Amino acid sequence: MEKWDVVVVGGGPGGSYAAKTAAEAGLKTVFFERGRKPGDKNSSGCGLGQRWWRDYPDLMEELQKLPSVRKVEMVVINLIDEHDRLRYRCGTTGSDLCANRWPHGMDGISIYRSDLDPFLADLAVKAGAELRASTLVSDVIMENGQVRGVKTEKGEPILAEVVIAADGAMSTMAKKAGMRERWGGGCTLVPQLDFGCNEDKMEDIIGNAEWCWFGPLYGTYQVNFRDGFHIGAGQWLRDDWDEKPLEMMKKVVKIPGFQAMCRAIEAKPREYQAHMLPWLKKPPKTYTGGMMLVGDAAGFPCPLEAEGIWHAVTSGKIAAETAAWAISRGDASEKALAEYERRWKASDLGKEHEFGPEFVDLWNSSIFDPKLMARQIQLLLEFSMLHPFSIVFDWGDAHMDCFNQHLEHILDLAPEFSEFGKTYIAPLARGIWPKNVKRLLLKVKPRIPALRRLSDDNFFKVVAKLSKGLAPYLDPDIRQDAPVPREVFEKGVRR
Repeated sequence: MEKWDVVVVGGGPGGSYAAKTAAEAGLKTVFFERGRKPGDKNSSGCGLGQRWWRDYPDLMEELQKLPSVRKVEMVVINLIDEHDRLRYRCGTTGSDLCANRWPHGMDGISIYRSDLDPFLADLAVKAGAELRASTLVSDVIMENGQVRGVKTEKGEPILAEVVIAADGAMSTMAKKAGMRERWGGGCTLVPQLDFGCNEDKMEDIIGNAEWCWFGPLYGTYQVNFRDGFHIGAGQWLRDDWDEKPLEMMKKVVKIPGFQAMCRAIEAKPREYQAHMLPWLKKPPKTYTGGMMLVGDAAGFPCPLEAEGIWHAVTSGKIAAETAAWAISRGDASEKALAEYERRWKASDLGKEHEFGPEFVDLWNSSIFDPKLMARQIQLLLEFSMLHPFSIVFDWGDAHMDCFNQHLEHILDLAPEFSEFGKTYIAPLARGIWPKNVKRLLLKVKPRIPALRRLSDDNFFKVVAKLSKGLAPYLDPDIRQDAPVPREVFEKGVRR
């Protein structure tokens, strides 16, 4: 019977990077891929954002040489009204003021998984891990309540000191180990349409950008590659979900602005895809005796925009490092592998999920609700009219009159959205760093004669007494460059 230090189930980004990290640590490592080769499944492609430059700069340099890569430096937002008219288009990027924080703004690449996955798997093999493709792992080997290995579909037993499960959203390993039965309301079905395009016209029309389409439809992302793109939408799987996945795509495809873009780049649909994705307020338990979960299997995709490749690779790295630590101690028990959860929560991966409940609730009442978006789009359009360029080029009246008319419209809409703001936007305020709140208050202090002569510390004490909303930011014992802890924020608001 085979015996390995580490068995990794799954040859996607998380599994391959876990295998690479484990092999580099000197562990005898094997990783399994059910497809003929990593990247075979029809999940199309992905975007690799700024954090890749920060955390994996050498990988990013090499990845840019692969065939499907498109450089990304911004996101183009398209707002559609209830009549399918393109009403607003804007782009996001970073300013040069962010130059001391690299990476900054929107800087990364898009790449097809058929390029990315084999590249990462090859790195693992070069590091000394063994890849076994066309092999489905269908069960775990349990002994005294602890995972001791896995079984293939053919019944072959493979023992391991530690198993790392990177087998996707519907993780068989998690189910077989008794960690969960299903995600419940925290899983989404993502339909996608992939298009082939004219490469030269992609460069001329699309350029260095990803695109999004928002309006009275399910929020749709458009990831652009060298000579193609895919669009994807989704909704949480729940009892009141009555929209067929393909119908979500049809709502986008029929938009005249989308059709015009397709004509300009000679886009031709070539594949329909659908896959499951966990989109959670917070990841559930990510370890048990003898096994850790990474990537989608652990519920790690970002709760704000559901990007999951960096999260998979980073969790795979942390899991493999934890495996090396546990094996060196001769203890892979559940108690020992709790170290994995401690490590990922203390990392940037943990920071990503700090606002998971707020992000998920916000999306659930906006871009994932077409009926609500039909009204909210009007508020967004009015806000867009207060943009400096919009005011300059509004020729309907005297410019200041135009400004005041749009401001008046926003004030008219405000009562309708006040409860929305109070419920879904206000909780995000605790993410503002306390030191920035203090800087803003110190700008106000000189304008209040009665408070001018107070020391800054006494000024903050007075403000904390007068304002329960600001009190949590002024607590001298909390960290100044991090979100206010949830319990401190909620306690302050309840005062």
